[in-house]
Amino acid sequence: MEVDDVSEAERPRERTPLPEFLREVRAELRRVNWPNRQQIVSYTIVVLVVTLFVTTFTWGADEGIRRIVLNTLG
Repeated sequence: MEVDDVSEAERPRERTPLPEFLREVRAELRRVNWPNRQQIVSYTIVVLVVTLFVTTFTWGADEGIRRIVLNTLG
């Protein structure tokens, strides 16, 4: 395989200079569709409820397994 046969994706890319990188990041962040306050509150409530559910489920499973082990080895 010759050097000319190497695809663009396989070639190592040069590093972007820091000022250019920061300009591109800033431009990209301007295009982001940021959530409004109502969406943030809504998403936060969902995260808290799911976290509470998973925590309760994990605690219950742990407690159940602990009791089974204690009764078995008891």
